[in-house]
Amino acid sequence: MVTITRLAKLHSRPWAKEMIKFGLVGSLGAVIDLGILNILHLVVGTDIYRSVFWAFTAAVAFNYTLNNHWTYRRLGLRFQAKNLFKFATIAAIGLGITEVIIHLLSIEQGLNYNLAKIIAIMIVFFWNFFGNRYWTFRVKD
Repeated sequence: MVTITRLAKLHSRPWAKEMIKFGLVGSLGAVIDLGILNILHLVVGTDIYRSVFWAFTAAVAFNYTLNNHWTYRRLGLRFQAKNLFKFATIAAIGLGITEVIIHLLSIEQGLNYNLAKIIAIMIVFFWNFFGNRYWTFRVKD
């Protein structure tokens, strides 16, 4: 059973706070991602793969900026091209995972692409968090 004491201990750990903040930023990024995806695919008529790519790219730019200035503020990092490159590299791998999941679930299995995208977001979240925590932002506990 999870007790308040255990939750307090968990919340006092830097990685837990960062994961919560990263998750909040990611949630906002997911709204941006899904919004752009649907605008491009349904309104503009862009094919699903290009729509996913551009939506994901916009969300990555948003997420990097907010994570750099809020989630990892305690590190005192300024904008650095090398960190953006690292963040984009982690995101590009995440994009590949996302594309595979969407292809398998939506194209192959007939699942609604929005639901497939939400499943992909949940899976890719962990890859993004740990990849960025230990490589992009170099957090050492």
